[in-house]
Amino acid sequence: MAKNRKNSAGGGVRLGPVVKAFFICMVLCSLGVTYVWQKRQIYSLGVKTEQLEKKLTTLKRENEMRRQQMAMLHSLPYLDARVKELKLGLGVPTPDQILTLVEGSITRIAPRNAPRNVPLPSVSAMTLPPDKTYLAYATKPLPPPTRKR
Repeated sequence: MAKNRKNSAGGGVRLGPVVKAFFICMVLCSLGVTYVWQKRQIYSLGVKTEQLEKKLTTLKRENEMRRQQMAMLHSLPYLDARVKELKLGLGVPTPDQILTLVEGSITRIAPRNAPRNVPLPSVSAMTLPPDKTYLAYATKPLPPPTRKR
């Protein structure tokens, strides 16, 4: 009789298979949720990347436009026209108005078309007009002018 009781248990459900089935369902559900979350993240990052690329393109275009505008504003014909428009009375300086600093001394510069074999006179601070104050001192020679006329 003991043998029969063992085989015909009183209708109870075993706990092991239920826990196993529950655990498998939880693993599958968590894998599904993780998959959907990752797909959503990939999509949102793609959208954000596309927006940033559009913004970069716009900024590059604006940068180039501003670079061209700056080049136009620095051009000599534009500056000359602007000086005439504002009636500033500016003009090309005469050779005796140009001073350059070389190794701590002040030297007058001749015009560009002057002969090169003529030495330039060096002027000390004592021979400059007394009504002007010159507070400049250079330790290195100045670079050549880069502007072309």
